[in-house]
Amino acid sequence: MGRFSYNDADNYGTSSSNTYFSLKNDGDVASVRFMYNNMNDVEGYAVHQVEIGDRKRYVNCLRDYNEPKSKCPFCEAGSKQLAKLFVPVYDENDGTIKIWERGKNFFAKISGICARYAKDDISLVSHTFDIERHGKAGDTQTTYEIFETGRDDTRLEDLDEVPEVIGSIVLDKSAEEMNYYLDNDEFPEEGSRPTRRNNSNEQIRRRTPA
Repeated sequence: MGRFSYNDADNYGTSSSNTYFSLKNDGDVASVRFMYNNMNDVEGYAVHQVEIGDRKRYVNCLRDYNEPKSKCPFCEAGSKQLAKLFVPVYDENDGTIKIWERGKNFFAKISGICARYAKDDISLVSHTFDIERHGKAGDTQTTYEIFETGRDDTRLEDLDEVPEVIGSIVLDKSAEEMNYYLDNDEFPEEGSRPTRRNNSNEQIRRRTPA
């Protein structure tokens, strides 16, 4: 649970040792390859955002959109379910794989790109694209233009392995660990058995993550 496909995207909310991809200023451009063969490789993730110390992290949601909120303690406590894509891109400039964090609306963009370029047994990763930022730093209305710039015989297996999202970028926590967080504003130490106090629902709502 926590993952969803393009067909299920509308059923989820709106909108890390890994290197994140970003273009910081208006007009910045980067050349990349999307680390997908085709649209079947593209996955979304239903997550919650929590604070751990002075950092914000994502945690895997434990329920599908059509399941009751009781399946996930964070949902039941009122934490907003967020729909995210963590798009792996190969940065042609420095030869590294980076993660581009996008909202669920990016499904439509990447679907259009796959429809045009990932067909007739041609893998999407064999194409290079320029991504150009339109919007100043901090502008919430920033948009990105994506232009295909070339094609070769590159395959996914020719490049480094794509990092696993669950367990690294998105923390994979059990219901017991979530309940512990709601009681203590932190997750239990690795290897310990989480226990929780008998807090009321009102106490849990006050402790709910952002």
